[in-house]
Amino acid sequence: MREINDYLTILKIKSGDVDAWEKLIDKYYDKIFNYCRRRFFEKSRLAEDLTQETFLKVISSIDSYKFSGSFFNYLFTIAVNTCNSYSKKNDFDEVVFDESYNKELEDQDSSFDFINDQNRNIQRALDQLPEYQREAIILKFFYDMKVKKIAQLTKTSVPTAQSRIQQGLDKMKQILKKEDYYFE
Repeated sequence: MREINDYLTILKIKSGDVDAWEKLIDKYYDKIFNYCRRRFFEKSRLAEDLTQETFLKVISSIDSYKFSGSFFNYLFTIAVNTCNSYSKKNDFDEVVFDESYNKELEDQDSSFDFINDQNRNIQRALDQLPEYQREAIILKFFYDMKVKKIAQLTKTSVPTAQSRIQQGLDKMKQILKKEDYYFE
């Protein structure tokens, strides 16, 4: 049903309906924003910029969009590629964790439902993973994607995607055990 509604909305967009754009953005903005935020250590401003960039790319390419598969997968692929491009361009893989980062995390707006003690610990452990493992785990557990789709989005093989998930989970378990928080 979601695909049919997206199909009709995109047809309206292609015919110039500005309200349809707003409807599409309202429908998917939070999902893309949350992905970008988790991907880049809860940095909300950066996530807002990357989310806007993702939607700008969609806007500029909507006329050439072909209805093959779900629109959400198309949008999410653009979001993943936007985050990957930003990461490569800014050497985000070599992030140094320090006290200011921990303070920033603690000062985040508490209106987000993931900000509680357990989720904060999980997010901190996730933030300590290499980017390729963090990305795979976010896609698997926060977006409930199948390993095959993760492999496709990250441009790797299925065994590589599975390995990244498993290795990332193993590292998270070790990190969380050190913090006396048991990850199951």
